[in-house]
Amino acid sequence: MDALYALADKMGLDLPVNLERIFVVEALLEAFEEDSAERKVSGNDAAHIIEKKYSGSELDEIDASLDAAPYIASRYNETIIHVIARDPEWAFVFWDVKDDLFEELRASANFSHLFLRVIRDPRSGDKQGLSFEVSVGDEDARWYLHLPDDDSSYKVALYARLGSKSRLLAKSSVLHIPRALISDKLSDLDKSASKLAFLSGLASLEIMPLPDHHPSRILGGSIS
Repeated sequence: MDALYALADKMGLDLPVNLERIFVVEALLEAFEEDSAERKVSGNDAAHIIEKKYSGSELDEIDASLDAAPYIASRYNETIIHVIARDPEWAFVFWDVKDDLFEELRASANFSHLFLRVIRDPRSGDKQGLSFEVSVGDEDARWYLHLPDDDSSYKVALYARLGSKSRLLAKSSVLHIPRALISDKLSDLDKSASKLAFLSGLASLEIMPLPDHHPSRILGGSIS
């Protein structure tokens, strides 16, 4: 963690203290991707001038600083799975399987593939518990999942398909997805929130409810 925070400081990231490791790593990866995108020149003359102006000096110093920073491993050879909410409809899932366990699975004649099982907590409001599966490749390590309902709790499990059976490898902690909208009915809000909504004039707006959609669909419906 000290090495991760040292790298974040070198990159100019102001991260809160005592973050979990997965969130620190995610922030660093996003910063690296943004830096790479900004450094790519897409035919813009001004960008070419800036690139030539700083080549061999400031940019080289930045590259040298990043190269000298503590190394971030792409994986830690452990069997884990984590899920992070991106927004009320999408979640980012990433996982890993220990090398010896993966070799054991591949050596089995019944092994066919890995898959994710998305499970909605039946205690999420009055909605029935449901689950659906998403097949992933052996080389995959991350995936964006479209979730069927907002304001619900989910967990994601990593399984191996072995013939007609499946083997649980890892499961994530429970993740609560926030509401996409404040509420279908203002009366469902608590007293203080309902008062604020009334003062905002929200009750006078004609807001169409989102259409139902099946969880197996990649994209949900849109508001007409």
